[in-house]
Amino acid sequence: MIAVFAKCKVQPGKEGEFLSLAHALAQESRKEGANLSYDILKESGKEGSEYFFLEKWQDQPGLDRHMQQPHFTDTISAVEKIIEGQLEIHVYENA
Repeated sequence: MIAVFAKCKVQPGKEGEFLSLAHALAQESRKEGANLSYDILKESGKEGSEYFFLEKWQDQPGLDRHMQQPHFTDTISAVEKIIEGQLEIHVYENA
């Protein structure tokens, strides 16, 4: 199993646009055969515009296929235009 944890800070006033993009990406990603789960998170009780992606994939080839899908590439391109800095991405595997 491969887990992906990504973090971004959305530009002020762009939260609604970000959430629309992120939730559409999650919905399409969940349809992929190798996807085990895909969630968009925000720290509970905390104000601000930091959001997190938490994804689980069956294996690295499944994640690699996901990252080539138009729903992924198009969304990431759009998200990069409305976040501050860069998307911070960490990939983990079972130990």
